[in-house]
Amino acid sequence: MGVVDLGVVVAVMLAVTWMGHVLSGSVNSRKAFFQADGTLPWWAVSASIIATLVSAVTFISVPAAVFAQGGDLKYFQVIVGLALGKIAVGMMLARPFYQSTHVNTSYEYIGARLDRATGEFSMAMGLLLNIINSAVKLLTASLVLDVITAWGLPGCALFVVVVSIVWSALAGIKTVIWTDFLLFLLFSAGAVFALVFMVLNIQQSFAEALIWLDGQAKLVLFDFSVDPGKRYTIWAGVIGGIALNVAQGSTQGTWQRVKACRSVGDAIKAYNYAAIFYVMHLVILGVGLGLAVFYSEHGLNDSIANQLETSPDRIFPYFIMTEIPVGLSGLFIAAIFAAAISTLDSALTESSDLTVTHIYSRFIRTDADEQHYVLVSRLMMIFWGFVFLAVALFFGRFEGEGLLDLTFKLPSYIYGAIFGSIVLARIGVGQFRSFLIGFAVACAVVVGLTSSGVAFFYWCPLSGIAMVTTVLLIERTPPDWCGVVGRH
Repeated sequence: MGVVDLGVVVAVMLAVTWMGHVLSGSVNSRKAFFQADGTLPWWAVSASIIATLVSAVTFISVPAAVFAQGGDLKYFQVIVGLALGKIAVGMMLARPFYQSTHVNTSYEYIGARLDRATGEFSMAMGLLLNIINSAVKLLTASLVLDVITAWGLPGCALFVVVVSIVWSALAGIKTVIWTDFLLFLLFSAGAVFALVFMVLNIQQSFAEALIWLDGQAKLVLFDFSVDPGKRYTIWAGVIGGIALNVAQGSTQGTWQRVKACRSVGDAIKAYNYAAIFYVMHLVILGVGLGLAVFYSEHGLNDSIANQLETSPDRIFPYFIMTEIPVGLSGLFIAAIFAAAISTLDSALTESSDLTVTHIYSRFIRTDADEQHYVLVSRLMMIFWGFVFLAVALFFGRFEGEGLLDLTFKLPSYIYGAIFGSIVLARIGVGQFRSFLIGFAVACAVVVGLTSSGVAFFYWCPLSGIAMVTTVLLIERTPPDWCGVVGRH
């Protein structure tokens, strides 16, 4: 990365930092730091929801999966499932989360709906999930940025972590949501510009390009196969996508965004419109098609072709560095940083909130003032940032596996149990004893599915349903459909 591109990246990071600070204002309590006092507009929250999910895994690995030999558009089926999942989360959790009182985290909500031990166990699973997700996405971003900057994997990861900590620590969830909104605009513009740039630099007409892509079988959208071993089918995408979103809906990140909205109607609207914002994923798929047509005309040298055999995710960064003019390429590099940071700053805020609320304020300092807890919350962000960094470097040994698959696969080992936790809490059925039995059943189901070669998109819904069914059979109590804590 040249001096000009580096200057562009630094300028963008400073501009976003300043704008995020101005939009966020100051905070003087944990509620303001972690829940924004319910003052944020739904459209900013909605964009933040998607920005948190559009990591470098999406921005880089999805085009690479389409570009690769045998690649196509079947990831579209996952996008459909994820978009429907956002609507499901809004319908299922937005109202009870927003209207619940005397609870400060999603896991306190689970504890109030079931029992405290179950809530604390769920919190531990949520932290574990956060570590896995954040480390994988940090790894992906760092691998890509290393290709561009040559800073080395640890150096790139450290840069992302430090910027994420600074943004998160400014004003907590307020800064996270406002900077995520700005970053969403940045990487959306980058994806659109990349697609337009490729179209303008392709010799074929649009119709000729479509005919060529169809001949390469790259325009396939759906696979209706019922083979459970296939990863990208309509059944795996929709069923798995909805279940994964419900599981993610149990996390503190969802609680924070719901509580940050101005009304329960705005909270529901934020998640409904988040489903529409998944249109950006379609643009990213289009980038993959554009890369395929572009390099069918321009070709790849033997050196990069050999690198792509072991590191297929590097094709889009290669295009940025070799084809995009200097200066503009800096904006693309900033967009990749944006995709990484918008994921990590949310994870830092979530982990810090859980640590201070569930551990520090209960067992270490139970009588401190709000300013003290805000300070500790910022220190916890530093702690968790370096935990994510260490785990990401450990996961670096798995680079040989496709990063898009890795980001779905690793968390899926525990997603089913987390899915079961929030469903049981929502209907108010279960106690710690039956919960542990259900958890053991969910783990056994995952082991069985893994050994049977069942695609990981099925692990969450099947193991989660097995857990819920087990608890319902043990408890045999009628569900409480209200779902609101503190009001009957």
